[in-house]
Order: sequence, then structure tokens, then C-alpha cells
Amino acid sequence: MRKMYVPRRVLRLREICKMDNLIGRVQGFLPGLCPLVTLLICSQAVLIAQAQTPTDVHQQKIITFPANLDGGWRKTQFFAPDYNTAVGQWDSRIEGWLPPRKAFSYGPYLRVAGIAGSQDDAWQNGWLAAPGLGIQAFPFSTSNFRTGTSPVGAWFGPLRAFGEYNFVNYWGSTNTWRPRQQVRSGFDYWKAIGVNELSRPWWTEIWNGLYWQSSNEFTDRYDSVVFANSMRVGARYPNHGPLSAVTPYAVLQSSLTKYHHGGPATDFYWENGLVGGGGLRVTPSLHSQPNSSGITRFVIYAEYLNTATYYGPTAPASVPRYDVHAGVSFSVGNWYQ
Repeated sequence: MRKMYVPRRVLRLREICKMDNLIGRVQGFLPGLCPLVTLLICSQAVLIAQAQTPTDVHQQKIITFPANLDGGWRKTQFFAPDYNTAVGQWDSRIEGWLPPRKAFSYGPYLRVAGIAGSQDDAWQNGWLAAPGLGIQAFPFSTSNFRTGTSPVGAWFGPLRAFGEYNFVNYWGSTNTWRPRQQVRSGFDYWKAIGVNELSRPWWTEIWNGLYWQSSNEFTDRYDSVVFANSMRVGARYPNHGPLSAVTPYAVLQSSLTKYHHGGPATDFYWENGLVGGGGLRVTPSLHSQPNSSGITRFVIYAEYLNTATYYGPTAPASVPRYDVHAGVSFSVGNWYQ
């Protein structure tokens, strides 16, 4: 087949546009480095101070540093059949806890969160909190729920009420029109059981969120309530060395929201659906303690996801209903304090 002739001026223009977009993405990345570097420096100071404290760790934790990080490859992103993108996501907080510390967990925090992908789309390239400022409380953190024998405390302890204001920056010169602030308030819940404990025959990870959000990547008048859920449950052959670290698992994810501004409520297919699937993980033993400030969760994974149903309008036929993920995910510190 004969190749189409493209004038040299057009090729040069394409190169300039690509370079301009790259420079814009780098410039967008730089403002978030300051709070991120500050966050890392402060967290290291906190860890050193805690390591040098001979008294009870839980009593001394007036500042904590939890973080979740995930990086890997995505086949479609439920966006295009051969999207093939590398994506890194991170969400971290420096948390200050107010007295009475032992009686109830509440206080302000500084949040740094972002996402970076090898493709140029705004929804996977930006600072989602650079930084974010918030206040949080754990309603079931009172001493009667921390006895170790309270089933309510065991299951509802990680429930977090929060309100936060995030400075947002989507990278690239073509994204300067996008929202630069975001307010979120509501509840979330994160609980991981036995993920890296090779003596357990099963493990689970549960995340739930119910919150109001003021903006997203395309409008500052999103003003919507988001109800999202994610659950992974796996099984292993316990107490058999490296074999116990290899574990198959099932995945179930759901998202439900409506965009109300400018007319009747609208359902976007990409944020209103049920996704199921399964995968395989390698979960080495970490020998971590319940109040550890180091790496508390580490997994290498590969998984297949498929859209079981849409709650509203279905996606166009050109949009894939499946995705394949492979990567590494780990957590630092404890999200429930």
C-alpha cells in the first residue's frame, strides 16, 4: 500500500504540539513537588522520632503518615481496545491528632495525591491534591471499641468521616481550562485483613466511599454524591513458604453517581456500573505489627475485569467492557488510627 505524503511543515507542527503538551505536563507536575517533598521529609522525621521513643507507640502518635501507592499497566482502561497505558497512582496524608488522643481519633491533615499515565488524557494525568487540606474523625475509635473484643469496633472502626479542600492541577497546556479546586465531604472505609499474613487461609480488602464532590476533570459544577465500592477476596495454601504467597482472588467493584447541574440528572456510563473479575497475586510476608509505621501491605498482581452491567445508559459499542491490569501496590502506615 502506498504511503500518504505528509508535508514537512505539517510534521514539524505535530512535533511542536507534542513538545508543547509535554512541557505543559512537566510544568503542571512541578508545583505539586513542593508539598510532596515536604510530606516525605516530615514523614521521615516522624518515623525517626517514633523509632527513638521508648514508650507506648499508640500513645505517642500525634502525627502519622499513611499512604497508598499503585503502579502498573492497563490494557483498555475501559476506554479504548488497545489503550495500553502505564499508570501510577498515589494518595498520602500527614495527619495531626488532637487530644484526648487515646479517647478519640480526630484532627486535621495535609493530603498529597496524584495520578500519572503514559497516555495524555487529563483524567489520568494530574495532581488530585497538591496539596489538600482537611479534617477527619473516626466515629468508632473511642476506647470501648478498641478493646479487641468489640465486633463493632473490629468492623466499623475504619469508618472515616472527612471534609477536605483540594488544590487540583491537570497537566498539559491544553488542560489549563480544567477545574483547579475541589471540595469533598462524606465517609470512606478501608479495611485489609490478612493480605500479607501467610498463615491465613484467606484474605480480603474492602473499600467503600459515600461522599459529595464539587468538581471532576471536566467541570467545576459536578456537585454530585458518589457511592463507590471495591472488594477483593482471595485464598491461599497457608504455612507452606513461598507457595503461600501466591493467591488467586475475586474482584467486585461498583460505582453509582448522578451529574445534576444544568438540567435533569445525568448518568455517565463510565461511573455507573458493576464490574467483576479475578486475578492472581504474590503477597510476601512482611512480619508487620498492627501499629507498624513502615510498609504494611505489599502485593504484585495481575487481574482481569469485566463490566457485568451498567446502572444507566450503556457504553457505545466501540468502548471495551473489559480491562486487564498488572502491577505493584503497597501501603505505608495505617489508614485507621
